[in-house]
Amino acid sequence: MSPLSLLTKLKSAPPSPPPPASSSPASSKIALPTAPQAKTATDTVSLSAQAVSKMTGAANATGGPSAPPVQLKIAGDLSFADFKAMSARMEKVMDYHRARGDFIRQSMESLRSQFGFEAEGEAAGNVSLSGEIGKVVERQAVSRGVAMPEKSQEVKDWEAERQSQASVPPEGWDKSSLITLFLPGSQGTDDKQVEIWLDNRAFDTLGKMSADEVKAGLVDMLNGPDAAASQAAVDDGAFGAAMRADSEHHPEFQNSKARLGFFDPQQGTGAQPWLMIQSRSEPGYVQENAGKLVDTVMSILKEGGAGRTAG
Repeated sequence: MSPLSLLTKLKSAPPSPPPPASSSPASSKIALPTAPQAKTATDTVSLSAQAVSKMTGAANATGGPSAPPVQLKIAGDLSFADFKAMSARMEKVMDYHRARGDFIRQSMESLRSQFGFEAEGEAAGNVSLSGEIGKVVERQAVSRGVAMPEKSQEVKDWEAERQSQASVPPEGWDKSSLITLFLPGSQGTDDKQVEIWLDNRAFDTLGKMSADEVKAGLVDMLNGPDAAASQAAVDDGAFGAAMRADSEHHPEFQNSKARLGFFDPQQGTGAQPWLMIQSRSEPGYVQENAGKLVDTVMSILKEGGAGRTAG
């Protein structure tokens, strides 16, 4: 008899009657296990689909064909990383940053030259930039013939994705810029150091003025009748906030021995200066070279188109 005929016969046979109830009183309280009994032709047997497939020959021998692997149906589209495209994109980003590094190096060489420092050498002197003045210096370099690398769309997209991760400047630094000069022979922070502070909001106005106007309007902020008012203007303004934010690493900012400032001609010392030159370690240099420093700063602002949107 074939397995299929057996299955048909088993399913068509009438069910066997239940066994008679025991007359023993104990049977109503305790159900004793009984030995398993073999299925007879009158038993109803339910077979799984897997058993039926085996009986009908889907897998009738060891090593024979087996059921296909389980497949999951997933709603929606699956996306996979395109590593080739990602690699090509990052290569363009790296190429841009290599070119930008060369551009920055040339820009800073030009800037050092403007402040009278040699381009190379351990005692050549150096310049450090903080804040928006860095973008103005870059534009000045472009105006002097230094080629700024162009951003491809891949670079723009890469930068846009990271824009949200950019840190927020501490209080005061969002409105302030600083040019730090390390004179020849400087060993670093607070050694042969001169600071030039600029109010970002005054870039446009300063850029339209002449260097002579600014030099004629310089105020000695540590000595004379304007000392107290000018010091209060710094403390209450963005410069003071920036100095306090950096006081742990740069206490020299708040302890200058020479400080000259140019204030808004309309407000005078009632508001913080637009430009301020100071130093704790080189007060004599500030007093002797203030005019030259103003000339250089004014050239940067004018040639760099201060106030324009940076590229």
